[in-house]
Amino acid sequence: MPLSGIRVIDLGRVIAGPLGPMLLGDMGADVIKVETGQGDTLRQQAPSFSPGMGGYFTTANRNKRSLHIDLRKPGGNKTLQALMRTGDVVVENFRPGVFDTMGYTDDVLERDFPHLVVARLSAFGDVGPMGARSGVDQLVQGYSGLMSITGSAETGPIRSGIAVSDVIGGLCNTIGILGALMERQQSGRGQVVRTSLLEATMSMLTVQAGKFFASGQDPQPEGNHHPASAPYGLFDTSDGHIQIMVARNEDFRRFADFCGRPEWKDDARFADGSARSINKIAMRAVTAEAMVEKSTEEWTRFLVENDIPHGPVLSIQEAFESAQAKALGMTMSMAARDGTDIKVPRFPWRFARTPAQMRRPPPQVGEHTEEILAELGLGDDPAVRAALIR
Repeated sequence: MPLSGIRVIDLGRVIAGPLGPMLLGDMGADVIKVETGQGDTLRQQAPSFSPGMGGYFTTANRNKRSLHIDLRKPGGNKTLQALMRTGDVVVENFRPGVFDTMGYTDDVLERDFPHLVVARLSAFGDVGPMGARSGVDQLVQGYSGLMSITGSAETGPIRSGIAVSDVIGGLCNTIGILGALMERQQSGRGQVVRTSLLEATMSMLTVQAGKFFASGQDPQPEGNHHPASAPYGLFDTSDGHIQIMVARNEDFRRFADFCGRPEWKDDARFADGSARSINKIAMRAVTAEAMVEKSTEEWTRFLVENDIPHGPVLSIQEAFESAQAKALGMTMSMAARDGTDIKVPRFPWRFARTPAQMRRPPPQVGEHTEEILAELGLGDDPAVRAALIR
């Protein structure tokens, strides 16, 4: 597997921290999830497959082993240091400063663990006026500008339907880790890699950031329509709704004829993609008037025949039960240690030669404690035994 032989020490919590280590585990890394207290807080988040196995938790914690220990006690810190000496990557998303107060400043990490890639993930970054703050996904969605362009003028700001800043933060954290591991092959040295939910989310604003920097104008929420292209969005039909993207000029001419609006082809406002973008409000309005005159089936048939991008809006259940998702194998099933059947989304890539694998179900809290301590030669250490959480 791509990351066979790499050991990852996962000190992450909730979603953003644990997501990256899980993806590294999917690619073959040995991921040790270090849990303190009652374990990762998402274990108890309803709905659950079984006690300690919340549905939200399972989506970020497959392919890991769980070590349950009190890091505040000497034996816990001794165990963590032993893990760090044998590991390649450490991931932490404590509040900024916490890992430092535990004794792991950048200077200490470089001096005592020069081989380690240490990924430090925070909410707002660890510098600037908000650097010391804790934060969560929705607050970052608001602070990044993302919520201001999600929704419509009528609804006002709307949060994303998923914890998108957590997910983007976890993905960007993973990219940084992989980059540092590649560089280590050349230099033989690890390094600290920092990112935050805010940096990750703002870096992904793409077209909206581009509009702002190019025009100096603040983008406004566009609802279910694309902020630049038109007609591109969700439209009502006579019996439902459908999403369309009519971008190519030849597609637009055929679309105008099928709508029964051939005059659009001679309208200077809609002459090409640039004109339709400038006049997107008018383009959306006349498109909406035309599309309610035909059924979803009629529109689908026309769009398929002319190879014009389109599609429905599926529920989560419909999405996972769709023929395309089944062809891709997007649902993975596994059995937890207690026999509970667990379903999770499949990893997001398909390698040609070294496929990702589901090797371990999400662990019960502390499920692998004894196994890991034995590997470290600490199974009989009195201080370490005293730090175990029963």
